[in-house]
Amino acid sequence: MTTTPCAPLRPFRILRPAAARKPWAVYYQTREARDDAAQRWADTLGAEVSTERWDIDGAHDGLNRGWGCDGVVQPRELVTLSLHIENHYELYGLIVTTPTVTVPAPPVRDASTSEEEHAEELSEWEWEHINAATGAGRTRGDASYFVTVKESSRPDLIPVGQEYEFGV
Repeated sequence: MTTTPCAPLRPFRILRPAAARKPWAVYYQTREARDDAAQRWADTLGAEVSTERWDIDGAHDGLNRGWGCDGVVQPRELVTLSLHIENHYELYGLIVTTPTVTVPAPPVRDASTSEEEHAEELSEWEWEHINAATGAGRTRGDASYFVTVKESSRPDLIPVGQEYEFGV
């Protein structure tokens, strides 16, 4: 008698390297969620992360059970920055912070990317990685943030003196 395998509720997964703590496999409902998590894990671990997808037509032997390799995600280059942040709050005044953060290198424009697309990628990168370092826990009233890079492990990618503004 042959049985038809049942599709898993979460048909996408990542396989973390052996050096990672358990769980070695993490399951996702969508490819997008899985791919985002795979990149975060690769960056955090500094090692490649395998991605897999379940397919009813995939190998259903004792090892695979329908799972097949869908790709490998490499860690992005990371840059360590020392920042000077002026958090200007409508209700609380000025609060200065000086965090040191490690962020993925900003996207580099290649021949297939238009200037507009690259500007959008940079803006998303700034919001996701630089803006995330701003703020001092104040949630009421308007705020604006001014960030200056004081030290950079890769000044060729993110130069000392580079400035960012948010909420202006």
